[in-house]
Amino acid sequence: MLNKCFGHGMVEEIINALEAETARSKDKWCVSTLKKLRSAPPLSLKVSLRSIREGRFQTLEQCLASEYQMTLQAITRQISNDFSEGVRARLVDKCFAPKWDPSCLEKVSEDMVDAYFSPLNVYEPELELSVNFREGSLTC
Repeated sequence: MLNKCFGHGMVEEIINALEAETARSKDKWCVSTLKKLRSAPPLSLKVSLRSIREGRFQTLEQCLASEYQMTLQAITRQISNDFSEGVRARLVDKCFAPKWDPSCLEKVSEDMVDAYFSPLNVYEPELELSVNFREGSLTC
């Protein structure tokens, strides 16, 4: 079922496959997963899918650097305010009704997704992993 639903190249296709599987099987996992995907920020869904797809061909060091870069892009609000909006809705106001921008998958442009993978600005520090980490040792 995972490959059937998540083996697609676009978030919209994944959601369509989950909807079809849910309608066919009424599977609880499919229902729950679909609900979670529908409540997530549309931009984050597309960024996450791209990160997962690209991460399959990267080393651990490259994946960690990419995750660091995407995290900085998210929390600095240069591309989207979704991280702050999620914190506001869930932790501050506890209304659990965030107002994502963009509000739907169709409004997420490739340029917005690309921005999460673009080089950091000169004021943001690059991720520097210790030599011990790169050589396979997890000791500091």
